[in-house]
Amino acid sequence: MSKHQGRTALITGADRGIGLALARRLGAAGANLVLHSNNGEGLAAAVREEGWSDEQVLTGVLDVADAEAVERAVAAATDRFGRVDYLLNVAGIVHFGGIAACTVEQWQQTLQTNLTGYFLMARAVLPGMREAGSGTIVNMSSIWGRRPAPGTLAYSVSKFGVEGLIKCLAEEARPWGVKVSSLVLDKVDTGFRDGMAEHISYDAEQRERMIGADDVADATMTILDSSDRAHPSSIELDAWRWV
Repeated sequence: MSKHQGRTALITGADRGIGLALARRLGAAGANLVLHSNNGEGLAAAVREEGWSDEQVLTGVLDVADAEAVERAVAAATDRFGRVDYLLNVAGIVHFGGIAACTVEQWQQTLQTNLTGYFLMARAVLPGMREAGSGTIVNMSSIWGRRPAPGTLAYSVSKFGVEGLIKCLAEEARPWGVKVSSLVLDKVDTGFRDGMAEHISYDAEQRERMIGADDVADATMTILDSSDRAHPSSIELDAWRWV
């Protein structure tokens, strides 16, 4: 029997792309799914298409930067399934532009979603994980959180913040038996890049050389499948065929 059978995974940005790939993988392994997105129609359509039962899935339509909504959604998940074993922070946005092009609104929205959203989700689930003495948080990060990307200033800064948040949380949560890991992603072929479509486009051959959502799911499962003795603190996925 899978070690994930009966465990509960909370996944943000679960209506498509990486989030949906993770939901498929964990759902097939017998995990309970708590699926969050700010796109209610897309989330409902994904659940219908996958054929998940009401007993296995709880959905929540919310903005991850809304502290009260996050607390309510995590409380609902705990009421339904008893606890949250895995938090997979996927939801994120990107805007194209450097210091001159990035508006204050874009700056604030990017940091609120990509960084504050991760903080709020972790803050909401960690008390339950601490009480249980176990749990895993996996945050989707980026190579642009380790090296500068002035063309996407706000996004890069948000991911530098995510890297710092992960390191701090990992040390704080270690005594509680909770793992906090970073999945550092290179170019991924998902709809996420739509936020830059007016500025950057890729042809079919280039997309074929990118990482796929299932590749990200593979790496995430490596973290979730690790033994109690091992902590894969960070995995960097390179699009190594990209030239």
